[in-house]
Amino acid sequence: MMTRKLLGDGFNLERALAETCEVGYFFASGAISPYFCSLMQTEIGQINLEEGDHVNYPINAGTLREVQQLHQRAYFPVGHPEIPIATEVTRSLAHDVGNLIPCYPELENWCPTEAGYQRYRDSHDWISPHRDRRNDQLLSATITISGSALVRIYDPLDNPDDYTKLGQTDQFLTQSGTLLLLRAPGFGTGEQTIHEVLSPLIGSRTILNLRMRPDILKNPRAFEEKRKE
Repeated sequence: MMTRKLLGDGFNLERALAETCEVGYFFASGAISPYFCSLMQTEIGQINLEEGDHVNYPINAGTLREVQQLHQRAYFPVGHPEIPIATEVTRSLAHDVGNLIPCYPELENWCPTEAGYQRYRDSHDWISPHRDRRNDQLLSATITISGSALVRIYDPLDNPDDYTKLGQTDQFLTQSGTLLLLRAPGFGTGEQTIHEVLSPLIGSRTILNLRMRPDILKNPRAFEEKRKE
């Protein structure tokens, strides 16, 4: 078991949850300690990441909600033996959130079930504007392990499900140790935030996504096998 603190001393989790509940998202630099970022960087280097090509095979292809993305990734159930560090990070964050249950009773049972490592390799890797999966629950977290990129926040201009007509409302630059919290159904209004992840500014960028979901996302090989059926 790790004894070091996951969250930085200057990070105010109560404020982060309040803004996520009210606005839909919260971004903070230096939220995650360099010690844990180093451990996660080592762990991701030991995992076989597969390319997920949703440029040639877009999500919701041909609809107003079409999403294109390209990066390497691997998804695991929390507790999987290949990801002891991501599992401990998940449980530490859930414990810290649990300490604030008197303020946010709806988060009483929050504990991510899926840990997803991703690597954005270069200027060709990115994710177009999108919302996370509709069956996500309560609260989602993205930790930038290494590298930097812009993340942009949008509001729909008319049809809430039209990703082609959006107005940018915010943006921030990620770097090692930054944390992005996203509201999911069951927390606050449950309305999910439309966001876009641009390519790394220099070199590559690695992240850990933590989601509470009823099932684990398929890895790219499984998607490819399904297309061939």
